[in-house]
Amino acid sequence: MANNGPPWNKGKTGEDAGWTPERRRKASIYKTAWLKANPDSPLGQKGPRPNIWSTGPDPHIHKHRYRFLKARAQAKYWSQEWTILWEDFLDLLKTAPGEWSRDKNALNITRIDTTKGWHIWNVRLMRRLDAMRRPNKGKHRIQPMGRGSKAKGIEWRKGGHKKDE
Repeated sequence: MANNGPPWNKGKTGEDAGWTPERRRKASIYKTAWLKANPDSPLGQKGPRPNIWSTGPDPHIHKHRYRFLKARAQAKYWSQEWTILWEDFLDLLKTAPGEWSRDKNALNITRIDTTKGWHIWNVRLMRRLDAMRRPNKGKHRIQPMGRGSKAKGIEWRKGGHKKDE
């Protein structure tokens, strides 16, 4: 017999979902005993666990791994080519000491030619302020080609109204 419908407790919480105080107490006792029997399980550990990080225990490199993954995801969203490997990204980090952030004087990875994708030969590190002040075509910053809201036909303005309103 196939079970194709939603579960009986979908959208319910607390006692409506069957969690009586007695059931909650029994579950807590069971979970505590299980965690004592399995001390190496990641389920019971709280806080950062550098021993399982793919980048190793260095928190500085760990931050940059997430920065790399976010940049790659953003390039995928905008349908831009991305061929930079994690090892290449690490090498790029080693060439320029300094803080990476959204501060105007912090370093950021930028493309040399914004019409081409994210390749190791087409990127460099720049201060955020310098990157935002680069010359552009016309009055507006160069917009990346991709799946942005204008490409989808969505017109929006600050405040949620259209131009003619």
